[in-house]
Amino acid sequence: MLARAPRAVDERRRGSQATAHDAAGRHQAGTRRRGSLRPGAARQPARAVRAARRSAATAACAAAAPACSAPAARTSRPARQCVGGRADHAATSLAMSTLQSVVHDASLVVTCGPGGVGKTTTAAALALAAARAGRRVIVVTVDPARRLADTLGIDASARSHDPVEVVGATTHPTGSLWAQMLDAESTFDRMIADRAGDEQRVQAILSNPIYRSIAGSLAGAQEYMAIERLHQLWTSGEYDLIVIDTPPSRHAIDLLAAPDRLVTFFSHPVYRVLTVPGRSFARVTNAGSSAFLWAIRRLAGPKVVEDTIEFFRSLSGMEAGLRQRAAETAQILRSEETAFVLVSSPRAEAIDEAVHLAGALRDGGFPLHAMVVNLVHPTPAPLGMEVPADLPPGPLTDQFDLHRELTALVADEAREMNTLRTLADDAALVEVPLLDDVQDLAGLAVLGGHLLSTAG
Repeated sequence: MLARAPRAVDERRRGSQATAHDAAGRHQAGTRRRGSLRPGAARQPARAVRAARRSAATAACAAAAPACSAPAARTSRPARQCVGGRADHAATSLAMSTLQSVVHDASLVVTCGPGGVGKTTTAAALALAAARAGRRVIVVTVDPARRLADTLGIDASARSHDPVEVVGATTHPTGSLWAQMLDAESTFDRMIADRAGDEQRVQAILSNPIYRSIAGSLAGAQEYMAIERLHQLWTSGEYDLIVIDTPPSRHAIDLLAAPDRLVTFFSHPVYRVLTVPGRSFARVTNAGSSAFLWAIRRLAGPKVVEDTIEFFRSLSGMEAGLRQRAAETAQILRSEETAFVLVSSPRAEAIDEAVHLAGALRDGGFPLHAMVVNLVHPTPAPLGMEVPADLPPGPLTDQFDLHRELTALVADEAREMNTLRTLADDAALVEVPLLDDVQDLAGLAVLGGHLLSTAG
């Protein structure tokens, strides 16, 4: 994994002085594209405690993780040092007994969970809280839904490689909040530009019709590009905290497995045959993949097959770099500076998915630090009286029936949440009550208040 280098001097414009936590709804949300740097106070290096932890971990690199070195720097930032992981991912390194410590101390937060439980909104609320505490934060969504864009007031159609600043998110002098709707195609292009080397080779790949057709639609492309983007953001050193909002549960598992899948692909015998330089179509098919390629040739035509072979050949030589980045990203995701936050609702089907995902995370060695249960119904106040057996139908009877149904619902939710409690171990379990629909920064601030003040 790559240790995070000291932050570059931050010349971006700072807002007016304010307390560490803004009042909810103080500023109107707005956005601007990431552009020229803003003048202002110099940014201090990353916290000393992190530097010490990275230094201590460096000695374990050779034994604990594959050898890794930082890719060639494209900026003047110092190269990052290789650090090792640890076998035990208990939530002790960041003292994460609450989500507040996650917000203040983590370098990467990954939110995951079933669909429709407030996962994206939770990611945005945590990111906003960190920005208002004075951290430079970016939240990246892999979920194709528009929820993040709508809540932060950014253009959901403006998917690109460039983050957008959420202007007005905070007035803290050192805090800022950026957001990005992941665009697989532009991230693919950036990866090719970074890894292909000379400009002629880059253009040959980018102009290949096979590349253009699969860059944004290849199965798993969105998941892999999210991991690629995470690597870029981590190594850039531009942010104190990166928040990744994953797609719903099963796609989140695909996302976390994406680096290994790509490495496997580049190791496949068919890929090695296709990338042998100087071979014609006939020689390639005679090398062991003839049935497959001749079938494709008959169905799609010779030009498609030739373009495909040329595309894979143009990627030849990039495998080592891709494998290295995949190994580094896998270590980042398992780092002591990373916190996975599992989000669910108290519905039985959502809890079942959350239990499955929690098991998958732990089987994969990913550090689960908190579980958030949104949409929890409040416990109704006691009636303080017995319901008369002979009470005639009417508004009062309806109120008694509603109270009885709500009491039963709360009891059902409590039983479902107890299932998560048995899995919590060191992870915080946070219950968030049913709130009004979150539609703006003010709503995110209210949600953030519940997240940071409640612990199970």
